[in-house]
Amino acid sequence: MNRLPAARHFARTLEGESIAYRSYGTGEPVVLVHGTALSQVVWRGLGYVEALAPDHRVITIDLRGHGQSSIPVTADRYSLERLAGDVLAVLDDAGIASAHYIGYSLGGLIGFWLVDRLPERIRSFTALAGTFRPADESADRVFFPEPAGVIAAGGMDAFVEQWVRARGESVDAETSRALRRNDPRAMIALLTALGAERPMDTERLAAMRTPSLLIVGDADTACSEPTREAAMRMPDARLVVLAGEDHASILGASAQVVSEVRRFLRAQRSRSDLT
Repeated sequence: MNRLPAARHFARTLEGESIAYRSYGTGEPVVLVHGTALSQVVWRGLGYVEALAPDHRVITIDLRGHGQSSIPVTADRYSLERLAGDVLAVLDDAGIASAHYIGYSLGGLIGFWLVDRLPERIRSFTALAGTFRPADESADRVFFPEPAGVIAAGGMDAFVEQWVRARGESVDAETSRALRRNDPRAMIALLTALGAERPMDTERLAAMRTPSLLIVGDADTACSEPTREAAMRMPDARLVVLAGEDHASILGASAQVVSEVRRFLRAQRSRSDLT
């Protein structure tokens, strides 16, 4: 694709973390935020960037602890507020006042935080297997019991191998590579921090008026029910349930996901034209 950038960019958070990001294409900005233990490379590897960049300025991010960003190794550096700060730092560095937001898993959880706390920065919100409660996406539910212990004992290779056994099938090569590249200390810190996050009151969902698209697989035992609940309570949310997809496989169902996202983003443009 001829719009790929020549070099990556780095933003600085308020506490000095370096957050790597890339910018593709032109047009209304769309920020893509990955899940736990992944990185921004999955969006390009699975075709999301190529599908969206012809019509949008696409921003992909490495959250702290992932990819080419700073790698803190203590749990206090991984609160949801700090992770959301990574996204805001990138938007500020890129000169973007507000963007369409697409988040997978942890990225979706961060998106709910931003829509709740700073809705003026989010033009629209797409959660892909991401919910509003940290407990819904706890590593014990999404991956397998006690993943931090597995990582501590055998590193990220042991984590991937245990996850494959727990799923009963392999994960795609792009996801496997991204998982194995992580610093085990950072992943343990992140999992510890997310496990200590307070749940969001469901009543707050009714105040989230940002146009939202909530996508989940019907085989996602961790996120299917809370995603349906959020869609029911949020005043401007559309629910899409993909048959046969679980928490891991839905990211690789890029053709279906991108089709829904493109339709949703076109609808937002039409709504904007009418106002």
